[in-house]
Amino acid sequence: MGVANRKPKADFVVRLVGARIRPWTVPMRTMARVMEAIQRLVDQRDDDGDASADSAESIAAAVPPKGSPRMLHLLQVRGASAAYAVAAHAGGAAALRVIQEAGAAIEDPEHAEWSSISLSAIKELSEIGKSFTCEIELRKPGRGRRYGSVLARITPETYHEIERVAFVFGTTSIFAKIERVGGATEMHCGIRLPESPRRMVICRVQNEETVRELGRYIYQHVTLWGDATWYRHNWQLRHLVIHAIQPPKAGSILEALKRIHDAGGDAWDEIEDPNALIAEIRGA
Repeated sequence: MGVANRKPKADFVVRLVGARIRPWTVPMRTMARVMEAIQRLVDQRDDDGDASADSAESIAAAVPPKGSPRMLHLLQVRGASAAYAVAAHAGGAAALRVIQEAGAAIEDPEHAEWSSISLSAIKELSEIGKSFTCEIELRKPGRGRRYGSVLARITPETYHEIERVAFVFGTTSIFAKIERVGGATEMHCGIRLPESPRRMVICRVQNEETVRELGRYIYQHVTLWGDATWYRHNWQLRHLVIHAIQPPKAGSILEALKRIHDAGGDAWDEIEDPNALIAEIRGA
């Protein structure tokens, strides 16, 4: 028998733990949601700069291609509660490390460095736990009928507890470049901030009139007003609900540059990074 046909060892076990939870009581669609959320969590493919906590793009980007080193495979099902042994192809160690980090972050959400992918996966698992009145455990396999130690535990309240302490909410104005406007079911706008140009933030737009106005300034820098959500640990913008927009002011940059040149004379030629200065002026 070839190596590819041998049954791999389990890297971890997924358990749905509740009063009346058994494998046959969990619908296939629900189990698929659980496994897909865990796949997103262990894969952590949010390094392409376009991930957003609430965007469909971030979820699609997190699903690995067939044959990925961390592609999860279901091995067997046990009748105690609803326990599913899982192998992570060739990436078992990496998968366990990500799950352990997620478990530690859940225990101390205020100081954790959350990724949008982890938040998306944990939110999905919390919602499943709430709908089935159960907890979802990710554990080491153990031996025989005994399970190993708990790597991460997601309860129906886990995401709510994270959201309560891991984010800061408030009304603000930001300077950003508009790159996407529209949406099939909800009105959205994709923006990039000068301080993190590789990362797109997907914002919700309050009304159709604002969407139309945003569309007039696609690929331009504008000032946006709205209700913002920041990550507490680094104050990075996570989400914005846009209420209003201030269009770019024609000629303002040229006028500002002329004032600087007139004031500084030959010193303008000694500026090391003119582009950075221009970006600062535009954000002023």
